[in-house]
Amino acid sequence: MGASGRRMVPQGNPVGTRPDARTPAERLSGWRARRQQPGAEMTLTEHLEELRYRLLISIAALAAGLTGGWRLTPHVIDLLERSAGRLVVVTPAEGFFTYLKIAFVIGLAMASPVIVAQVWLFVAPALYPHEVSLAARIAPVAGVLFALGLVFGGAIIYPVAMRFLIGQAGQGVTPALSVSRFVSFFTGLVLPFGLVFEMPAAAYGAGRLGIVEPARLSRLRRWAILLAFIVAAVLTPPDVISQLLMAGPLVVLYEVSVVAAAWGARVRRAARPAGAVSDAR
Repeated sequence: MGASGRRMVPQGNPVGTRPDARTPAERLSGWRARRQQPGAEMTLTEHLEELRYRLLISIAALAAGLTGGWRLTPHVIDLLERSAGRLVVVTPAEGFFTYLKIAFVIGLAMASPVIVAQVWLFVAPALYPHEVSLAARIAPVAGVLFALGLVFGGAIIYPVAMRFLIGQAGQGVTPALSVSRFVSFFTGLVLPFGLVFEMPAAAYGAGRLGIVEPARLSRLRRWAILLAFIVAAVLTPPDVISQLLMAGPLVVLYEVSVVAAAWGARVRRAARPAGAVSDAR
C-alpha cells in the first residue's frame, strides 16, 4: 500500500490482460505474415498488396533521387558543354524539359539500388534456392560491367564519334547544338555500351541454367565478329583505327561471353551429382 492508501500497480501489461506470447511472425498480418510461413502460398490480394508496398517505396526513392538530380543537373550540363561546345534551345520549353530529363536520369541512377532491391524482394520467393544463389553472385558483377560499359562509351566512343560528326560539317561551320537533341544523342550512344558489357554476366547465367550451350556460341563466332565490324563501320569514322577501337572490345566481349557460358555449364554439371536441385525448368 502506498502513502495515499492506493495499491501500486506494476508497470507493464494492463491489469486483467495477459502478456502477448506470440512470436514476431505471428503478430504480422497480410502478405508479411504469409511470407514468414514456409511453403505458404499468397493469395492474389496479398500479391497486389505487396506490389503496392514495393511500388510506393520505389516511387519514394525515385522522388528523393529526382531531388538530388535536380541539384546536380547544372553541373552535368556544364560538363556536356565543355565537350560539345555551345548548346542552344530552339523552342521555349526545350530547356526546361531537357533539364527535367537529365534530372530524371540522375535521380533514376541514384534510386536504382533501392528499386532493384524492391524488385528482388518481390520476385525472390518465387525462385528456387539455386536461382537465388546464382542471382546473388551475378548481380554485383553485372553492376560493375554496366558501369564499365558506360565509362567506355563516354570516355572512348563518344569523343571519337563527336570529332568525326562535327568534322563533317566543314571548317567554316561553327556548331551550335540543340541541347535536347544533343542529350538524346549522348544517351543513345553511351547507354548501349552499358548493356553490351552485360554479355559475359548474361552468358554465365544462361550457361549455369542450361539455357545456352557454349558449343553453339562457338559455332556463331564468325557471324558475331562480322556483326561487330558492321556495327563499328556504321558508328565510327571510316578509318581502320576507329573501327578497331569499337569492334575490338565487342569481339573481346563475345569471346569472354563464350568462356563465361562454358564456366557456367561446368558448374551446372559439377553440381548435379551432388544432389542439387535440377537446373532445368
